[in-house]
Amino acid sequence: MSARLQYAKVVDSDHFYARGGKVHPGLENFVVVRKEPGEAGAFLVLRGWHRDHGTFTEQWRIEGPGGLVLHEGVPREVHLPTDSHIERLEDEITDLEIDPASGGYAVVFLLDDEPVARVGFAVKVLQGDEEPG
Repeated sequence: MSARLQYAKVVDSDHFYARGGKVHPGLENFVVVRKEPGEAGAFLVLRGWHRDHGTFTEQWRIEGPGGLVLHEGVPREVHLPTDSHIERLEDEITDLEIDPASGGYAVVFLLDDEPVARVGFAVKVLQGDEEPG
């Protein structure tokens, strides 16, 4: 499989939509919790696949410290009709328990059961009505 990620972002939903809901190079990868450890606010796993023609199975998982799998996305069949097509995908995750003090969080992307990319993300702890970002 020669499909490549054009982009991949892991970002707090409120932060993303408050800034126009557009993916751009400076968009920071982070999720938000209100207490340590705690439940992360809703966040998005955004990505765009390109540079191939054909169909493949995409899956992703969230890994914590030491490679512990915290969440797995549902396998999805993706079709790229042309080499120049970009298949944009989005998943929203809610209710994920996460410990900001642990650090070392990442989303690992797999194509046809083979890991092909990893995107790290930060965990921000907010107090009260503090806004992320």
